[in-house]
Amino acid sequence: MSPIVSPARPRERSHRLRLLRGHDEPHVDGLVPTELRRPRLRVVDDEPTAAPGVLLAGADPSRRAALRAELGATLTRRTAFAEADAAFEVLEQAPASRLVVLAGNLDDTSAESMMHLLARRHPQLPVISIEAAMPLPAAAEHG
Repeated sequence: MSPIVSPARPRERSHRLRLLRGHDEPHVDGLVPTELRRPRLRVVDDEPTAAPGVLLAGADPSRRAALRAELGATLTRRTAFAEADAAFEVLEQAPASRLVVLAGNLDDTSAESMMHLLARRHPQLPVISIEAAMPLPAAAEHG
């Protein structure tokens, strides 16, 4: 007798896992474990899953608030907004966002630098930089 086979349990009676044709679940000698017979349950929310939000970034909280109010009136009511005022916050939250709106410079970097950095790190992520309203050139005023 081989030293690997236990004398108490002959080899031909040992349990083995096998896959039956047409079934995707493992069986032990033709028996399906209770856990596999139960229906698979999923958590379903009443509301559809929220899409990734819009990240509003800028050092001025009042400017971010005004932009949030304006975008909130334009976009769907389920649009989630997140805010950031430092570069590390933008870099942390940007991958989970569907849009980044730069409302001026950040506490520790310029809006232009952040825009270039995001373009390199996340080329598919839309980034908009909204600078302060610029006065019209003199030629355009006279019209």
